Amino acid sequence: MTPTGIILSAGQSSRFGADKLLHELTIANKKQLLIQHTLQLWCSVFDELYIVIRPDNPMLKDAIISWSEQQYQKLNLIEAEQAIYGMGHSLKAAITATGGAGGWVIGLADMPLIPHAVLQQICLNLKQGADITAPYCDDQRGHPVGFKSVYKDELMALEGDTGAKNLLQREADKIHKIKTIERGVLADVDSIDDVTVIERLGKV
Repeated sequence: MTPTGIILSAGQSSRFGADKLLHELTIANKKQLLIQHTLQLWCSVFDELYIVIRPDNPMLKDAIISWSEQQYQKLNLIEAEQAIYGMGHSLKAAITATGGAGGWVIGLADMPLIPHAVLQQICLNLKQGADITAPYCDDQRGHPVGFKSVYKDELMALEGDTGAKNLLQREADKIHKIKTIERGVLADVDSIDDVTVIERLGKV
């Protein structure tokens, strides 16, 4: 069973003041858009990715398509019609579009510093039978999160802006933990100040 990679990219960037995924930042001496840093990371692990976007965001769509063509990467765009109502609707759209998968690795587009080894370990844990698996740093659960297909119906029923938080809390004893000291599993971009933090953590 090879899990399917899903990146949620349909947020509003309300705290950033502009579309944060189109903001340029430098990670490992490479300057490119935030979304492109994240895509580069995930494409190093997954041969095929599904990216959830809002249908009213043509600039992001163009940036993703442009990058995929330049990098010769196969990317699948999922336009989530109800994404404006919260992350749960984005997740529902993603699982609905990939319903035949044996499992999913679900991550956030504004987290470009997920260690390559963590992504690989999440995939391996699912292949070896884990129901749910996620990285933990300083005893705090990070991202991405891997789900076995047994949770398909519950993931497809999600609504609102809490994503799979309630499901993860209920099934906490089933989570196969990946312990890491890499804070990239916790670091996301919500405000312009977070860009400086990400760039500092991302220095070689």
